[in-house]
Amino acid sequence: MYGECGLVGEAKKVFDEMPVRNSVTWNALISGCIKWGDVKVARAVFDVMPEKNVISWTGLIDGYTRMGRFNEALSLFREMVVVEGIKPSEVTLLAIFPAIWNVRCLECCGMIHAYGEKSGIDVFDIRVMNSLVDAYAKCGSIDNAVRAFEDISDERRNLVSWSSIISGYAMHGMAKEASDSYKMMVDAGIEPNRITFLSMLNACSHGGLVEEGLEFLRKMVDEFGIQPDIKHYGCLIDMLGREGRLEEAEKIALEIPNTMSNVVIWRTLLGACSFHDNADMGERVMQKIMEMEKQYGGDYVLLSNILAGMGRYVDSEGVRRVMDEQNAFKAPGVSFA
Repeated sequence: MYGECGLVGEAKKVFDEMPVRNSVTWNALISGCIKWGDVKVARAVFDVMPEKNVISWTGLIDGYTRMGRFNEALSLFREMVVVEGIKPSEVTLLAIFPAIWNVRCLECCGMIHAYGEKSGIDVFDIRVMNSLVDAYAKCGSIDNAVRAFEDISDERRNLVSWSSIISGYAMHGMAKEASDSYKMMVDAGIEPNRITFLSMLNACSHGGLVEEGLEFLRKMVDEFGIQPDIKHYGCLIDMLGREGRLEEAEKIALEIPNTMSNVVIWRTLLGACSFHDNADMGERVMQKIMEMEKQYGGDYVLLSNILAGMGRYVDSEGVRRVMDEQNAFKAPGVSFA
């Protein structure tokens, strides 16, 4: 009860006064410490626990992951599986995946996959298999991501399964494979969601498939009734900007509702202006950026470089002076999220 209320010290006191303790009480204390962010006390309790079970290990692994202490989570996971020989549960695996993604631990993906194949992959919770596909892709191994996806039987694959492999192809620049997977998903009777379409737009952007990307956006809106959010707009502008279709990108940026508009949208377009040496649009875009945020020095530097590259040295120096007057700093503070 004390652990649930956040009174970890009181809970520890009551625990210390117990004449008899069992795994349930030990695990409850660890869980309470984790819930209230006291992973140091949780670890101290764990270390003196006479008999640790999978719940004990999972609780502490989850605590490290939640606190962003990913290397410690992975170290504990390896100790649990390799040294102690304790089989992880589905809950353990779901707890460790965020650490794997953040540290890019391909070895851990292989460990989980091998364990699943030994145990019979079909016993795995579909959430674990979907996370494994995603983890392999994020750790740089799209081939293993595909293998893990193919280990999921057709009848078990769900929207998250398909979205995970499509996202994996997208992050590896494999636009055709992403598009083919999308078609197979639809043929299997699974309806895409906004995340699926975001992955497809990202794939088309990195693959230079502008017309295909625009068609996916049309399908999203017209066929599935999904309205684009700021992330979809960001992918769309990036896609058009990469291909030099700056006027179309600017038009879309101007049409984004004010309630949704984000400075990163305009920074993406400014980057495209720099790549394609479009100083006139760069100045217009910079005006929009300054309406939202004047303090990021990188915007001024980029526009100054665009102008200098076009031989407009006086204007370039003028932008630098404005940057100094604004006391602009280097780190931007806004994202699509």
